[in-house]
Amino acid sequence: MADYEAGVPVKAIAAKHRVHRGTIPKIVLGAGVPLRVPGLSDANRSQALALYEAGCTLQEIASRLGVDDKTVRNAVVALGGTVRARGRRTRFDV
Repeated sequence: MADYEAGVPVKAIAAKHRVHRGTIPKIVLGAGVPLRVPGLSDANRSQALALYEAGCTLQEIASRLGVDDKTVRNAVVALGGTVRARGRRTRFDV
């Protein structure tokens, strides 16, 4: 519970305790703690867009921010970014 209340991503908590990520919300709710709203903060959404426009992949950004790549994609699109086609790309270091 301490990790969850400290804002540690559910995936990280699940990996740390070697349980399925779906188990964490059940434990949290069982303890009477409200679930966090999934997604990115406004600052992280802006950061995700900037990193994506700088050449990072959705997966790289997701790993850096501790969220799913679909969450990053949704943030990029919501902020007016255009998702690149899948496939090979030039390597950028950000």
